Amino acid sequence: MKRRDVLGAFGATAVMTFAGSRARAEQLLPFYDLPAKYMNWAALGTAYEKRTGVKLTIDLKTGSSTALAAMKAEVARPQVNGAFWSLDIAIEGKKAGVTMPYKPKGFDAIPDSRKDRDGHWWAMSSANIVIGANTDVLRKHNLPLPKTWNDLLKPDYKGLCGMMEPTYSGTASTFAYGINFIQGGTKDDFTPGMKWLKAFADNGGQYRSETMGPRLVTGDVGILIDAEGNILLPKAEGAPVVVIAPPDGVVAVELGMSMMKGAPDQERARQFFDWLLGDEAQSIIGASYFRPVRKETLPKAVAAELGEPEKLIPLDLEHEAAVVTNLKRAFTEIVTRGGDLADVLRRYRLAA
Repeated sequence: MKRRDVLGAFGATAVMTFAGSRARAEQLLPFYDLPAKYMNWAALGTAYEKRTGVKLTIDLKTGSSTALAAMKAEVARPQVNGAFWSLDIAIEGKKAGVTMPYKPKGFDAIPDSRKDRDGHWWAMSSANIVIGANTDVLRKHNLPLPKTWNDLLKPDYKGLCGMMEPTYSGTASTFAYGINFIQGGTKDDFTPGMKWLKAFADNGGQYRSETMGPRLVTGDVGILIDAEGNILLPKAEGAPVVVIAPPDGVVAVELGMSMMKGAPDQERARQFFDWLLGDEAQSIIGASYFRPVRKETLPKAVAAELGEPEKLIPLDLEHEAAVVTNLKRAFTEIVTRGGDLADVLRRYRLAA
């Protein structure tokens, strides 16, 4: 498979501006959270601009939670047409009243569990959340590849690990929710998961408010918790990185789109949403090592490299959306501010 033929060249990052000529503004289609280095939005943006002449706002308000906060602040006067985000945050967005329904072409083919029946949100892809390792960094420290999630808590890996901040990233908030079940927690008790997240920080693990994939490639972090595609795509391009899917369990993040309530350019937004579920966009997503919602568009060679984890733990998306705000608040109080774990979890009704 020739990757250049599938993905095309990376386009320049578009940044929303309200200055400039009217003609230029008319060619810009603003959305929040289209990160160039996540799910290869750079390639998606380049392909869409080549097809339509419309430029997407790549890297504007990246992070699902960041996008939701901005949309809440702007709901009376919408500045964008919608957002790309994890579906737990999308459900929050609907409840907050910042989205409006639209069912793009291909909506009926999306499984019911991966879309809002009225069209407020819908999946375009998913990704397993795994461990990525920079083999050059580990070789420098004379360390083996980690095998399990608990390996990352060992003193051997102190200060070498990182992931995105759960209060910023939908992928990270999904992991913060899912690690609880990997560690033996329940929907009524998030103690095991929060203990793991705190121990990760205590072992020097970094929580960063940025897309972290590039830091693994450069060796700024030696081990990264992230969506598998953010590791496998650089690997395919020659980076010294590998993916580990721990046998103790892996969770997946569901990724999709929503239109903002009162979106300023609804017609062009609808056209863009239609394109995202079409062959071209879904094939770019698949070639970027994310799992397109239309499975038939995933290249066979990519599917073989992605494989399936030994133990994929299913998540209750509605329950995740119901508790994710309190989970993020508890994370901040316990991990960032050193609050008492048991007391904070009880206060947020995340433990008895």
